[in-house]
Amino acid sequence: MKNLISNNINPKIIIGCGGTGGHIYTGVAIANGIKNKIPKSNILFIGSKNHMEMKEIPKYGFKIKGICLSGGRNKLVSIYSGFILLSQLIRSFISIKKVIKQFSPNIVIGTGGYVSFPTLCVAKNKNIPILIQEQNSIPGITNRIFSRYAKKICIAYDQAKKFFPKKKTIITGNPIRSNIFHLPDKKIACNKLGLKKDKPIILSLGGSHGSNNINNAWINGGLTKLIHLDLQLIWQIGNYHINKIKRNEILNHPNFRITKFIEDISYCYAAADIIVSRAGALTISEICIIGKPYILIPLSSSTDNHQSENAKVLEKKKAALIINDSEIEEKLIDSIVKLMNNIHMKKKMIKNMLSLSKPSATNDIIKEILRIILC
Repeated sequence: MKNLISNNINPKIIIGCGGTGGHIYTGVAIANGIKNKIPKSNILFIGSKNHMEMKEIPKYGFKIKGICLSGGRNKLVSIYSGFILLSQLIRSFISIKKVIKQFSPNIVIGTGGYVSFPTLCVAKNKNIPILIQEQNSIPGITNRIFSRYAKKICIAYDQAKKFFPKKKTIITGNPIRSNIFHLPDKKIACNKLGLKKDKPIILSLGGSHGSNNINNAWINGGLTKLIHLDLQLIWQIGNYHINKIKRNEILNHPNFRITKFIEDISYCYAAADIIVSRAGALTISEICIIGKPYILIPLSSSTDNHQSENAKVLEKKKAALIINDSEIEEKLIDSIVKLMNNIHMKKKMIKNMLSLSKPSATNDIIKEILRIILC
């Protein structure tokens, strides 16, 4: 790494990612880490047009090229949708070939999402070194396919090792946003959010696109129970049920803060006493770093059931309470109250979560990237 900087080599790096916050913010964390080590490095993202990465990545000061690709395995359910996906793939290969030819990267990094497949495929065909970062305990199909061609595969969960070549695979953990390591004081966070520090605060996260089932649990009685218990709620709703939620007069209650998307989650993490969320790998990694009592609700329809597998890791270590998708409305409030009133459980949960955290993940991944570039 020191040689790379002292020789004034300015690496060109492409990161292919998109579709969900987990893929996007992982890529951003890696890019920020590289920029901190080598300020003159040239980093370009490739994402899917009309997906959230096209808006999110430029916010962090990085350039992104958008291609037309909007589906994966689930689109192969009919001849028509399969044809649409095939035509998109062909166009995406042509676009990415042009981008890679013009940019001439030293390495291509895949962090997941639909766009990773054509990006890594073109890199492989042009003999450009590949590094894969897999966030989940059950890897995505693109990372499985291209692992044989990658120089290094960085994984977050020990369970993922069996899917990849042993000699090239390293457990690093998931890289997370730098502001998660430096949360504001709770009082400052509560003031910013307009909440009271002396009342318990629940943070509800449904993933980058929101959760239909979690939203329904709050609408169908959960909010009323929170008012009765005098609990506060920060509720990230995503795009689901937004019109129905806006029409609900109960949301005017001063204990609730409703948002479609959380721009700076550090204030919400700092304010929260208990966190309720889906079992996305990046969210889990972040919450293990901050160490807050945690209720996990794995998305039952996640690809390869990877969220349930992610959740099992925490469940095995007694680092979170788990609620099945089908039981949310029945168990959510009772689980919150149970956790809130059990000081011993909370302390043990926090200790176990912190033991699972990997705060050096970003630096460890960047070291591997720079080793590949220097070879």
